[in-house]
Amino acid sequence: MNLSNTASAHFSGNAAASSSRTLRKNSLGTVPASARYSWQGVLCHLMGLICFFYPLTGFAQGTITGRVMNGTTNLPAPNQKVELLTLGEGMKTAAEAQTGPDGLFTFAAVETTAQTPHLLLRVIYQGVNYNLSVPSHQEMDKPLTLNVYETTQKLDGIKVSLPVMLAQASGTALLVQQQYLVENNTSPKKTLVNPYATFLFDTPPPKTISDLNVSVVGLAGIPLPQIPTPRKEGGYLITYPMKPGVNEVRVSYQVKSTSNQRELRHRLFQGSEATQVLILPSDLQVSGESLQSAGKDSRTQAAMYQVTNITKGGFIDLKIVGDAPEMSASDEHNPRSESGEGQVRVVRLPNKVFQKKEIILGALAVFFVIALFYALRQRGQAVHGAKALRKAGRKS
Repeated sequence: MNLSNTASAHFSGNAAASSSRTLRKNSLGTVPASARYSWQGVLCHLMGLICFFYPLTGFAQGTITGRVMNGTTNLPAPNQKVELLTLGEGMKTAAEAQTGPDGLFTFAAVETTAQTPHLLLRVIYQGVNYNLSVPSHQEMDKPLTLNVYETTQKLDGIKVSLPVMLAQASGTALLVQQQYLVENNTSPKKTLVNPYATFLFDTPPPKTISDLNVSVVGLAGIPLPQIPTPRKEGGYLITYPMKPGVNEVRVSYQVKSTSNQRELRHRLFQGSEATQVLILPSDLQVSGESLQSAGKDSRTQAAMYQVTNITKGGFIDLKIVGDAPEMSASDEHNPRSESGEGQVRVVRLPNKVFQKKEIILGALAVFFVIALFYALRQRGQAVHGAKALRKAGRKS
């Protein structure tokens, strides 16, 4: 955040120095005007500072400018419809614009309220949605770039991995959550679009599982639910477009078992160089091919294992033995560890801008307390001095 304004607070002198100034009467007696208004002035300055760093979300207005670029050709994308979406209680289209020959677009006098605190830009190019989050109001005037890409059905440059998975025992069942990464490294950059499949995955036999859920992680970490389609060859597919870069797919399901000797076995169509497996409770006995113990995860309190060198079409095959408490229905949707932490969560880097604002707000709070104390002290001294002057006047 670039600070272009400076703020200062001016405090009045003590009561003795202000005895020769204009006196005004109030309920407390005769008080110098400068002392009477000093604390209000401090509050006004402080409120101005706070509003500068934290603009009110009740109402704001600004102009949004930007350019739509074709990330495949590195050229501007003309004649594209750009939608300005408001995200508050649902998603609504606030305005539309058309890109010019140079790919530029403008939204003038954009207004937001507390009910529409977030803005999003969307362009639909060759049937694929491309979104861009609009920065805060302080940075709204900076030009934005929204990239779109040509599409391809070829799998060249596409790599799928399973870096981490969790299996949590609940009674005799297993609650499984898996994080797949689909890396789109096409060159030039293109979006993988295929009506037949863009991502394949497998599970244990369908008759042994329930509660199958699949989602693709979208903008700002929002999960976008997908409907998995069973394949005749086994496993499932989804057709969500895989854009250049890393696409995250989350798969979860429950594996049913009749005893505490549970099995988790399914194929990895793309194989895996290394997969971290988290097991809860951590005292369960785990065995499997190419399985190595890797200690305990401090974040989830789960036992950690590493499975390596699974070839394409190979199996991940685990046996998980031991008694475990049965989780309630609410816990199954939000499994929690002994420390109260969610069992599986995506760890993301903190927002440095937010941290910076927290530091600034903390400093303003300290300054506010000190300034308010000083102003009230000055007011008290002024009142005391005024009373002394009034008493001296009566004696004379």
